[in-house]
This record gives sequence, structure tokens and C-alpha cells, in this order.
Amino acid sequence: MLKEKQLLKTFSSIKIKEKYIIIHSDITGLVFENFSLNKLWKIIYSSFGNNKTYIFPTFTLKSNKVWDYYKSKSETGILSEYFRKNIANLRTIHPLHSVAVYSKKIPFFINHNSPSSFGKGSTWYKLAKSKNVCNIALGLNLDGGGTFCHVAEEIFKVKYRKIIPISSRVYGKNKKIIKKKFTYFARKKNGYLNNWRKCENDLKKNKLIEYFKIYQSDYKIIKMNTSKVTKFILKELRKNPNYLIR
Repeated sequence: MLKEKQLLKTFSSIKIKEKYIIIHSDITGLVFENFSLNKLWKIIYSSFGNNKTYIFPTFTLKSNKVWDYYKSKSETGILSEYFRKNIANLRTIHPLHSVAVYSKKIPFFINHNSPSSFGKGSTWYKLAKSKNVCNIALGLNLDGGGTFCHVAEEIFKVKYRKIIPISSRVYGKNKKIIKKKFTYFARKKNGYLNNWRKCENDLKKNKLIEYFKIYQSDYKIIKMNTSKVTKFILKELRKNPNYLIR
């Protein structure tokens, strides 16, 4: 079993210059002696910096008739849900792809000004285009740990995805129904599958992704800058529109 000192040493070695940090997480294999989510969060917060803005995906991917700013739980891991309930002071509004945020100031990306999850004006679009955003994947590969990569697909309007409407009733921060329509740039049901492994290998070759491992453990941590990775994927899509599919 891991020890807190091992985690603290590894997390402290991950130097993050960006102000905004997205954290995707699967903490299976990250349990240490006398483990608690509160202790894990304190390790992350003290290691990455108490002057940063923290962002956790709080996706609700099941078919829900109602999405509520306060009540809709995160389906992207127990650390994400802990963060949403106990740490975050803000949440973006989208019935599928919201994020919870801890910030000392109102961040530039908080207003989701797009019907789509990843379209221009959306939270994810703003995060993907900013040079000041770091994406951390705890225990995940690019597939599952790099949601912002879908922004490049929507910018390029890849042919294997299409805009679909979302019928959920959405309740905002003021507990009132938001009347605007929401959509999702979803993969078509025609057998196409994303090939994130190839993309991740290419990012590694181009030194756009960094890997860290906890001492005497197979647990992997990935770090990348969202803007640099988005630019790379867009460049590859221009050369080959099917770059991200098998």
C-alpha cells in the first residue's frame, strides 16, 4: 500500500506554471494508509499550489430528464464528486459536460455561451484555447483524461460526429429553468471509434505530454498544456480528417 509521503513527493515533483488546472481522475490504485478523499485533496492542493484555479469534470452522462446546478452528481469518479460537494465554489452549466471549479476569483471560462459541450463560446472551448491551462490525468490515459481534445473535433466539424439535441430540463444557479437549448457533438452510430492511443503516442513523440509515476507503483499521471495539444490535433486533422478514428 502507498504512503502519503510517496504521493506528496511525486505530486510535488510535477511543476505546473499554468494558473488553471483541469484534473481528470481515476483514483483506483491511489489508496494510501489511513486514506481519505480529504487527505488526497490536501496533497493535491498543497503540491500543485494554493494560488491555482482547480477544475474537475462533473459529467452526467446518463440520460437524465433533469439537470440541476446543485443536485446533479458527478459521474466521473469519487474524487470529482467529493470536489463538487466539498471544495468547489462554482459550476458551469451544461446537462452533460459541466465542470466544478474552485477559484478565488471569477474565472474567464465560467460562462458557457454555447448550446454545445465543446463549441465556440463553451467552457471547454475556452479551456482548450487558453495557453494558461494545464490538464492533469490521474490514473487515466488521453482517452478519459483529456476531454478538451473533443474541442478540436468540433472546430474541425469531423464527419464521424454530429450535433444532437439534449432534452433535459436544466436548472441554473438561481434554481430557475434555463430556457436555452443544449446540444452535444456526439459520435455517429456507424462503427467509428476514436483512436486516442495513436494520438497519445504522437503527443509523446512531440514532447507535448509528460508522464509521472509514483515510486514503486504502476500508477500513472499525465500532464499537458491544453492549447498546445489542441493546436497539434487541429494540425493533424487538417492533414487527415480521420486522424482521430480507427
